[in-house]
Formats: sequence, C-alpha cells, structure tokens
Amino acid sequence: MKLVLISSLYSPHTHGGAERVAQGLAEGLAAQGHSVDVITLGKPEDPAEGELNGVRFHRVPLRNLYWPFPVARASFPAKVAWHARDANNAAMAHSVGALLDRIRPQVVNTHNLAGFSAAVWKAAADRSRPLVHTLHDHYLLCPYSTMFRDDRNCVRPCLRCRIATVPRRGLARHVGAVIGVSRYILDRHREEGLFSGAVASVVYNGFRATACEPALRTPGEPLRVGFLGTLAPHKGLDRLIDAFLALPAGAAELSIGGTGDVSYETSLKARSASRPDIRWMGRVRAEVFLAQLDVLVVPSLCNEAMGLVAVEAMAQGLPVVAARRGGLAELVRDDCGWLYDPDDRARLPAILGEIIARRDALEPLRAAARGVARSFSVEAMLSGYLAAYETVLA
Repeated sequence: MKLVLISSLYSPHTHGGAERVAQGLAEGLAAQGHSVDVITLGKPEDPAEGELNGVRFHRVPLRNLYWPFPVARASFPAKVAWHARDANNAAMAHSVGALLDRIRPQVVNTHNLAGFSAAVWKAAADRSRPLVHTLHDHYLLCPYSTMFRDDRNCVRPCLRCRIATVPRRGLARHVGAVIGVSRYILDRHREEGLFSGAVASVVYNGFRATACEPALRTPGEPLRVGFLGTLAPHKGLDRLIDAFLALPAGAAELSIGGTGDVSYETSLKARSASRPDIRWMGRVRAEVFLAQLDVLVVPSLCNEAMGLVAVEAMAQGLPVVAARRGGLAELVRDDCGWLYDPDDRARLPAILGEIIARRDALEPLRAAARGVARSFSVEAMLSGYLAAYETVLA
C-alpha cells in the first residue's frame, strides 16, 4: 500500500507523545513492506527531504506568523492572528497538494494538524485521495487543543472556540475514516457532531518498550515518586508538588522530568526551592528516567486524549497513580495503579501516604503493570490502522 502520513512534527529527535507515535506508525508500516511518505513542517534551515528508517519525509515551510513549537512566546494579538490563519490555511493546503500530486498515495492519514490546518483535508479530497484522520487531542474543537481554561475543563466548546473552529468542522466532511487514540477522544468529537459520516474506530497508541534495568534499592530508602511530561498548568504538576509537600519529610523523593512553560516552571521551582528532595531533571530519556522510580504520578487536570506516558511507565513495571481524566481512565486498572479525582485535593496525598505505609503492596502491581502495557503493542496499532486504510479504500 502507498501511504502518506501528515504530522506537524517528525524527526529522530521528537519528544512529544503524538509525534513519536506517528514516527513509530510510519516506520512500522514501512517495515511491513508498505511505501510510506511523511509530510511534516520544517524550518528554513531544515533539509526539505530525506529518509529515516525506510520512511521518506518531506518538510513543508510553515506559512504563518511564527514557529509555535513547543511553546510560542508571542503577544496575544499575534496568537489570535496565528490561530485565525490556522483555521483554514490555503497556502499550506497548496504546498501539501503539490506533494500529493508528486507522491500519488493510495491513502492519506493526517495526525497533528497544527500549522498545516484542516485545509489539507480539502487538498486530499480535491485529488480523490481516501482520507483517514487520527484524533490525538482537541485541536478540532479548541484552537489551543486542550479544552482547558481558567483551571478547569470546558464542558462544551465556548463561543470563541466555536467561531474559531467553524472552518475545521466544515472541512471534516472530507474525512472517510476517523481513529481515536482512546474511546474518550473519539466520543468527545462525535458528541460535537464531527465525523458523523465517517467510519470510526479506536486504536490505542502502540508502544515498544526499551529494556532498562531498574535502579538498585537499599532497604529503608525514601519512596521515589516521578512526574514525566510537559510542564504546563493543565498537566497538574503544581497539584503533585502540593501533595508531595504534605507528606512527612524524608518519606519520599520527587523527580520531575520534562520541559515546557518557562514561567510556570519558574514559579514551581520558587515554591519548592527549600526542598532538596524535589529534583528537576529537564529533558530526559523516558526509559532511563522511569527506571529510577517506584511509582509514576500522572496528575493531569485536562482531559487527556490518552496519556502514553502511563503506558511507558507500566512497560517498565511501574505502578501508576493517575488522575481520572479523559483517556487515562481507560489505561490504569486497579491491579496496576490508582485512579483519583484531581478536584479532591486530599486524595493524591492520601494515596501517596498509603503507598509509603505499605511499600510491599507495590510488588504485585509491577507484574500486572507489565501485562497491561503489553496490550498496547505496536503490532496491535499497525493492525488497527491497516484496517482503517482498507475501509476507506473499499
């Protein structure tokens, strides 16, 4: 099969979960003998084309006001103008259309569209290319992709978001099949009337674990708690730090991996400056970081589309404490971790306190965690995508 995948970011140095999944999908399909091209965004200094692990990639210059990844430091008027253009960016559609004319794929599969805009769907439809879209976030419902504002989740898109996403909703009619990376994210979009005519399926992100020996432990050491992800308010790291500070001194250590919102990170570091048992690790290799921990906390306040970091942790045999938000509730079971309501401020410190008091209770959870992680295999993901491709071809 000849395929084109479209994703905003694609490189061997990509750290975002959705982008890593797109890369794993492309390389997995290529390894099975399919012809795979990836169209991604590129800066002027990047090579326009290349090949990586059997996948040909094509970088399209971003035709908008500024480069937005990972977090743009732009004025509010500039951000409004950027998102207004991104609602239906004809220039990006023209660039993608020219590549589709060259490649002539049998199927086009779009992933993260920020920067490309949903206008690329029309470019594919104008060329009669069957189209599959993968939902990794709330981009089609909210210009900022999170549906999270003023420290709470939006029950429905606000008037401003509805106006901003009108073009995306109209262009969605070109999509023949839609894939949700969780039941939550698929249902959320269909509740809003999107993709009513598309064939729908849930295909969880696949993950191939990299073996990494857990760090040696000395009896009586503090519980090693970790956070790994984007440092931004909607990820709830401030709630985790508050819960950690409520624990008895010396009972645990907190390691924080990731980068993101600089002002948010600075404020959290100031709040915890007097605590040497809180360590800020910056950008880390996930498998190496996770191997140092006893438990991972995913304290998201937003409704996560899936939460791949939870699967990565379980693959390392780590029990997971996760907020009952969005797709996370579909990943973490009672036999391999804990789910909690992040609006109950007392619950997270209580769970961590229970773990500290009964460290031996972690052991049976480790094997169960590895078993759960095995169900999120790359092979299962590839099978789900190929089924969707065959559907639109038929």
